[in-house]
Amino acid sequence: MLENTLRDLRIGLRVLVKERAFCALAVFVLALGICGVTTMFSVVNGVMLRGFSFPNAVRLASLNFVDPSTANFFGVNGQVSAMDFEELLPQQKSFEIMAAYLNGSTVNVTDNGKPQRYTGAYVTDRFLTILGTPPMLGRDFTSSDNTAGAEKVAIIGYGIWQRDFGASTQIVGKAVRINGKPATIVGVMPKGFAFPQNEELWLPLYSEFPPKPRNDPANISPSVIGLIAPGVSYDQATAEFTALAKHFAEAYPDTN
Repeated sequence: MLENTLRDLRIGLRVLVKERAFCALAVFVLALGICGVTTMFSVVNGVMLRGFSFPNAVRLASLNFVDPSTANFFGVNGQVSAMDFEELLPQQKSFEIMAAYLNGSTVNVTDNGKPQRYTGAYVTDRFLTILGTPPMLGRDFTSSDNTAGAEKVAIIGYGIWQRDFGASTQIVGKAVRINGKPATIVGVMPKGFAFPQNEELWLPLYSEFPPKPRNDPANISPSVIGLIAPGVSYDQATAEFTALAKHFAEAYPDTN
């Protein structure tokens, strides 16, 4: 059996060396398959098997508006513009707290002339309050941080603090440059925190991307997360936001 196995391996290697194009294609297809399976397992394990490890996990909900007139490969399109979010805040009653965010963003941080590139998220204030996970060092963002023209601040992940700042006890208040502009590190998140996906630092959303009119091409469409209010069911929340979405569609037919 061992001799047969070794002979088959030798024959297989000779064929792969001779057919280089086929070999390259086979390796590429295998790599895609392994990446796909690994990604799928990570999502299923993280969300469905382990669940969200946040104190407020059972009350967390996301919000999106659906546009039935347009669709892509994955189904109908949907988005909530920054102006939608701002109008929803005082009108809705289903969420005790609501926040908006852009994740998966490339953020450049320069410290002592050394630039580093990270994956970050731009979030409104109370984002971390919704998750129930405050910074382990320093402070959370405030409403004044989340305004156009505000001094830039950032909360960094535990890994960045350990790896790139030597776990310095003087990290809070440290001056850096973020995307070429002066900024201050105001907090460090606990070990293992990387929400929404694999982010390593967090910045106030509106200090970088202030809300613009709905028909402005530069207008952003952030994701929205909320904390369901006590006594409110998901069906009740869906009904309320459906009514608000229809109201916006009537008030702003060109964009909603």
